[in-house]
Amino acid sequence: MSVKKLSTNDLLLADFQKGNQQAFRALFELFWEPMFVNAKSIVRNADIAKDIVQNIWVDIWEKREHREIRKIEPYIFRAVSNGCFKYLRDNKFNTVQFEVIKSLQLTSKSSVEHQHDLEETLINIEKSMSQLAPRCRQIFRLSRMEEFSNEEISQRLGISKGSVENQMSLALKSMKHNLVNASSSLTVLFIFLL
Repeated sequence: MSVKKLSTNDLLLADFQKGNQQAFRALFELFWEPMFVNAKSIVRNADIAKDIVQNIWVDIWEKREHREIRKIEPYIFRAVSNGCFKYLRDNKFNTVQFEVIKSLQLTSKSSVEHQHDLEETLINIEKSMSQLAPRCRQIFRLSRMEEFSNEEISQRLGISKGSVENQMSLALKSMKHNLVNASSSLTVLFIFLL
């Protein structure tokens, strides 16, 4: 992470803590998607992940005057983990989610190392996705990130369901191949969840 990025984030955080709505909006726009991806990888449900992330931002805004946040990134990603764990604790969850929790709880890395792993994983995923053909990448995003069914994708793009399935097969094979070489534990977890 660059010094410039740290300085910008620190300035935005300082302005936000003074009640600046534009700074809050900038932080939200900067971190919402990576937070969502992180939450979705844990709870395995896009709607629930969106709710968790939204609640975190509402809580941050409402308690801005009473809560001291020194560094925004570690704080929000810890909040995502805590929000997901709280949701899973309070609700029934499936075997895959239980295994994700077990694997996350067994690690003894610091939050900074977890943040680094998350950033590295997101970079690896984006890099791997950028190597896909444009149509293949579009189909992968619709399927895995926006949770469209193969039927919905075929209707939306005007192609056969078989073409969607073939493109998804190619995308998953390519993504797994590219991500296997990544070293972070979150990347390995992402491959498992694919």
